[in-house]
Amino acid sequence: MHRLLCLTLLLLVTPFSADGSAPEPQAGLYRVTAGISGDDLPPGVANATVEQCVTEEELAADPSSILGEHAGMEGCTITSYDWGNGKISMQMQCAVEGAEATGESKGSYNANGYELITTMRISVGDATVEMESFVRGERIGDC
Repeated sequence: MHRLLCLTLLLLVTPFSADGSAPEPQAGLYRVTAGISGDDLPPGVANATVEQCVTEEELAADPSSILGEHAGMEGCTITSYDWGNGKISMQMQCAVEGAEATGESKGSYNANGYELITTMRISVGDATVEMESFVRGERIGDC
């Protein structure tokens, strides 16, 4: 299947600024780890880790650019999106290779990282598969 590396539930402890809002992400080099889990997945599906550089310009245009290619996936349309106060929420509809899918992502971010968990429901013919994926990014330094 295509990269189903989207996003859900938070494991990070998020620090807050003096006004009660979460600090926005910092530019820099991020180590991004993503993976998929589900009862109906083939054996041997493993987590993947990459590094990506996020610039000040990208963050100024859209703070969610720290998610890079993990903000969505090919064949999907984000139907609802919310980013603010340290929380991330997305809903999406997908049509890929004859399959219809819906997804819901939830997560959080702080100045040095983020974590998202996505639950996808994929229908192919009469069969429906549910799976969960995660993506976690940690700022590891400057680019």
